[in-house]
Formats: sequence, structure tokens, C-alpha cells
Amino acid sequence: MSRPSVAVVGAGAFGVRHLAAYRSLGVPVHALVEPDAATRARVAATHDVPQTYATVADLLAAARPVAASVCVPGPAHRAVAVELLAAGVPVLVEKPLAATAADAAAIVAAAERSGVLCQPGHILRHSAPHRALHDAVRAGRIGDVLAVSSRRDRPRTLSRLFPREHPALLTAVHDIDLALWYAGAPVVEVRAAARTRPGSATPVLVWAELRHANDVVSSIRNSYLLPEHTPNHTSDLVEVYGTDGVAHVDLGHPTLLVQGEPTEAPDWLLSPVDGGGALAAELRHFLGRIDGTEPTAVVPLADGLHVVRVAEAVVDSASAGGSARRVPQSPHL
Repeated sequence: MSRPSVAVVGAGAFGVRHLAAYRSLGVPVHALVEPDAATRARVAATHDVPQTYATVADLLAAARPVAASVCVPGPAHRAVAVELLAAGVPVLVEKPLAATAADAAAIVAAAERSGVLCQPGHILRHSAPHRALHDAVRAGRIGDVLAVSSRRDRPRTLSRLFPREHPALLTAVHDIDLALWYAGAPVVEVRAAARTRPGSATPVLVWAELRHANDVVSSIRNSYLLPEHTPNHTSDLVEVYGTDGVAHVDLGHPTLLVQGEPTEAPDWLLSPVDGGGALAAELRHFLGRIDGTEPTAVVPLADGLHVVRVAEAVVDSASAGGSARRVPQSPHL
């Protein structure tokens, strides 16, 4: 596979992870886009990025990159992705595809108009255990799928770091996508509940029941209730129930656990500090989609839009006391 130079847009935590992952693949990142000058300079120096820009317009005026990772906050995904797609730049957009279904649909429309690749960044479809579970399910190892169950607990820190983002559009996006993937059919109806705790402006507990077009049912539970310094990825569990058996991926036992002050459990699976793991696999697939060595999308763009629609339905149902909400369907699904 050729090693094109790429751009990363956004120098926050996820942008830094993308920089490390590209480096682990031997792919040079020639440009970093970040509006904050101090952050831009610090991250570029740390990761040896030669060119930096304050805006996507500045980047495109200098030189069009071969590809770009969009790692800005969700509300900015639409503007950044549409601008890059219109300029003919293939993009990987970190999850969720957008902060609203309307924005996600605009990104899909921009990709269709330009004929340029847009890959939703649903990393768990590139995680080795989750892929193995998917392969086993698709091979019929547990018979016909009846139900999917997913649990994801996070520390209370997330309420402070993301005070205006609903968990359905932040962490639960992973579980909605896994439900869609394992069930093998779009979600048609949602019922959900959400709960808050003192000092939190957004819910800290979301509980959703999904019904798929093939009558598979999925249960999703997300919380931000663990102590402040609890590491992520220490309680994640997804289970698939079939007519002939049950299978699961359980991340509740980290590879390394240091129970000090604070407790630490490094993420060796999804995006380790050396840039490997599932994120590197995701970026490798993205580059392969561009050069033609990966002919089939692991995450179709229509799935990225559908996940956002389901997440919005979860928010709407929870706000309405658990009333059922239908999920708009796309002709691509």
C-alpha cells in the first residue's frame, strides 16, 4: 500500500490519537489544522508535523491533502467534512458522524455530490475482539440472532468534560453501532429512559431498548457514574443471544491494572499510546479504501447516518418519558 501524506483536523485528545496511529502505520501527517495557536504549535512540535493551519480554508489554499481525519468536536463535523469533501479530499469523520441527524444527512449529501469517500469513525468495528464476535455471528455459530445487550460505564469526569453532550450522542453511539452491526438490520423503533444526578446538566444514565427491522431486540445501558479517576474501558460488555447459543466481548478485565493514585488501566485494545490497536486498523482500512486495496466498507456511510438518527430517537424518547419513537429509514439501508 502506498503511504500518502495526510492531514489531521483538530488537535484535541482524538486528534493526538490519530497522529500517533498514522505514525504507527508509517504514514506521514504533513498538516495539522487547529484554531488554537498554542495547542497547534505544541501538538505539531510533539508529533513532528511540518505544516500547521488555523482553518481548513488555509489548509486547502496551501495544498490539498490526499486524505484527512476529522477530529473536531461533533457540532463542527458538518462544516469541516463538507468543506473537505467539496474540495475532493477523502475524510474519516470521528464518531458520531455529526451532532444532529440533519448535519449527518448534509455530510452524506456532500459525499454523494462529490463522489468522494467519507468514512464514519466507528472504531469498535475495527477492534479484534468485536470483529471476531461479528464473524462468529455472521457464520451462524450461535444460530439466528435474537437479541443484543450492551453495557458501557464511564467515570463522572465525562459530565464535566462534555457538559452539553447527551450520552446518547457521545458514548452510546458505540453501542448503537454495535447493535446495528450484530443484529444485521436497521433500528425501526426506540424506547428510552434517562436519569441525572445533582450537578449534572445532562443525563448520567441512559437506558434504551431498540427494535430492529428483523425483530431482533437490543438493550443499551450507558452511565457516567463511576468515580472520577476510574479508567475507561474497564466495564464494557456486549452480548449477542442466538437460537443456538450466546457470545460476548467483555472488556471488564484490563490487560494492565495499576491500583495506585489514581488507578490506571492503559488502553491496549482501541487506541494505545503507541498508536496501534483498533484505531490504527481503522486508519489502515481508510487508506485502503482510498487506494483501492480495501474494496468493501467496514462502516458504510449510511450506517453512520442511521446511528445518529437512532441516537436522536433515544434522546427524544427519554425526554418524552419513554414513549416509543420511530426511526427514519434511509434508502441505502
